[in-house]
Amino acid sequence: MFEQLKRLTRHTAVYGIGHILSRFIGFLLLPIHTNYLSPEIYGLASLLFSSLAILNVLFSYGMDVAFLRYFILADSREEKRRIFGTCYWMILASSLVFSGILAAFPALFSELIFRSAEYRSLIRISAGILAADAVSLLPFLILRAEEKSGQFVFQKALNILANMVSNIVLVAWLKKGLEGVFVSNLIASCLTLFTLAPVVLRWLSPVLRFRILDPVLRFGLPYIPSGLAVIIMDQISRFFLDRIRGQAATGIFSANYKIGMFMAILVAAFRFAWHPFFLSASKQADAPRVFSRVFTYFLCLTFFFFLAISLFLEKIIGFHIAGFRLFGEGYGSGSGIVPVILLSYIAYGAYLNFMVGIHLKKKTAVLPWITWIGAGTAILANRLLIPAWGINGAAWATFLAYLVMAASLYMVSRRLYPVPYEWVRTLKIACSACLLAALGSLAPEGTPLWIRVLLLLAFFPVLYLAGFFKEDEKGRLKRIFMSRIFRQETK
Repeated sequence: MFEQLKRLTRHTAVYGIGHILSRFIGFLLLPIHTNYLSPEIYGLASLLFSSLAILNVLFSYGMDVAFLRYFILADSREEKRRIFGTCYWMILASSLVFSGILAAFPALFSELIFRSAEYRSLIRISAGILAADAVSLLPFLILRAEEKSGQFVFQKALNILANMVSNIVLVAWLKKGLEGVFVSNLIASCLTLFTLAPVVLRWLSPVLRFRILDPVLRFGLPYIPSGLAVIIMDQISRFFLDRIRGQAATGIFSANYKIGMFMAILVAAFRFAWHPFFLSASKQADAPRVFSRVFTYFLCLTFFFFLAISLFLEKIIGFHIAGFRLFGEGYGSGSGIVPVILLSYIAYGAYLNFMVGIHLKKKTAVLPWITWIGAGTAILANRLLIPAWGINGAAWATFLAYLVMAASLYMVSRRLYPVPYEWVRTLKIACSACLLAALGSLAPEGTPLWIRVLLLLAFFPVLYLAGFFKEDEKGRLKRIFMSRIFRQETK
């Protein structure tokens, strides 16, 4: 079993490096935006970014999932070319139509997003971003299908690097403000589309075939509701904050939310490796026990990251070089939401773990219902909590939405494919991490760094004292420890 867990960890690390590189470059935009944009202006940017995330689901309309399925299963290269050509021409045509509608009625969409018609130029810029990103979707999927992970990561990193450089020039140097942020996105998206042209030309077929398009759309379109539900659950809090607490609160919430994205990177890396792992491991007699242990170790790792970020959050927020701060003035007041956002993504990771039974028993038709339960929870919780608690209410609403979604999936999955999850051990993990994080939060401002380091390093000894480790784990850890000592002595 340990060899299988090592394989999952290795694949997670490979995907994680790619995500960390691309997301970290994108994270570098945070000091530019928070130092050169006021919370009110950054709040407007957050509303439009959230709108783009929702519209991206409509622009792709499940084509990503459907294309990859039919492309990989195709028997010949010529059939693959026909599938790519058909899907590419379809998504190109639909993107031009959808973007054309946005560009033709910018005042309407500006009113819907910002409650003001004065941001028409941003709507037109966004129409270009959405079209370029949608047309780039299939070439990126080709790189995944061909297992060209290096080129895939390079293209993603190039996109974000171009975005960052453009932001430095337009936002920091030329002071173009909100418009500079989205012109930078448009430049990066168009550059990516241009550099992916060789992939398109290598696979493009000149004809759109309706016999291929029909099953692809039948397979892909049902993914729209669940995709929308997940995006709404993640993004809807910005709109509630804007309407209830104003643009400044929206900007502060969105800036601090990005620190929680460190956990999202870890969970995304796990998600990429988890699906093929549990499908292959399901054929073994002890598969349920393996899945249970994976869940335990997943929570152990994610709660360790939760503890690390929570303990050093003050240092992260206050980090500066030569007077240039990671967070601009006025944004640090929302740092209290970060631990809650970290917990939200841990709950999403639990949801991913509980998908085993749904997929193995081919009951994925329930997933849209479960995701909409989460979305409904987010809408209701935001409406109830934000008036009283502001951005903290928005953070807890996000956590509750992911927790309810995970719990709902678990209730369904356990009837289809029982997995003996180690709930007592997982409770010890959560309690140990939260206890140490609470001790760190009680420490006065200016507490020496070494005390926080000790609290972080205490995580595993506390687990040991709580009786978390099993005998087979103790034996394996002892062998690893002794082998390293032996290697040191022989050098």
